[in-house]
Amino acid sequence: MTKLKEILFSILVNLFIVSQLNTLKAQEIHSHHDSLALENIIVEKYYIADSTDYNDSIKGILPEGSITYRIYVDMKPEYHLQMVYGDEKHELILKTSTKFFNNTECSAYTGFNIDAKKLNYSTCALDSWITLGAASRLHTGILKSEDTDGSILTRNTLNRSDGLTNGVLPNFKIFNLDLWFFTNNKDAAVFKTNNGAWGAPGGVKGPTAENRVLIAQLTTNGKLSFNISLQIGKPDGGFIKFVSNKPDDSEIKFDGLSY
Repeated sequence: MTKLKEILFSILVNLFIVSQLNTLKAQEIHSHHDSLALENIIVEKYYIADSTDYNDSIKGILPEGSITYRIYVDMKPEYHLQMVYGDEKHELILKTSTKFFNNTECSAYTGFNIDAKKLNYSTCALDSWITLGAASRLHTGILKSEDTDGSILTRNTLNRSDGLTNGVLPNFKIFNLDLWFFTNNKDAAVFKTNNGAWGAPGGVKGPTAENRVLIAQLTTNGKLSFNISLQIGKPDGGFIKFVSNKPDDSEIKFDGLSY
């Protein structure tokens, strides 16, 4: 190798090393600031239907033994949830092996449109819907294990801890979603999108210091599964996206987003 070639080779090697170090440094900063923002995805078994609930199903049959699940996004205190979404690389799917229960009279397609006065009417409190914090027009959803303010529900096992608390409800938005799914009681088995989302432009935090935000309530007598992606707002005003698989350089993989 000539002297000139040796010099050029040395320069290329040094440039490669610097490039790799800068990449590692960027990843380290990215990891330090963002990768720990999402702590957990909590699937709570909120309620199990009995024969009383079956007989109380005026609009839509609720099979005995059906489970009402609530899904919470658990974040570090300084972060806030901006959006639940699906895109071409990461399809959003909420699925059951049978079908989701929808009370067609209450027609609660989001937690924000539930009339708090009807929570003890029929099986309205067990309806299936999506949300970003709200569990009625007046209440924020909270894990029953964290609920210490009593209950407004008379339903068995929910009459002491109802998973409802007072809270500030965010400006909730729907993007390219057909929410008729959550008013349909015949074919509601798979809700999916690869180009849609629900969110709050300003983001939302949970009602306690644990910072857990309710994103869905789903009732079914089948096997529940889901795949979701999240956009979480950072304290500095930016955001980070968490996905369950195949992350690109701007995304973070989090296994709990697939259930």
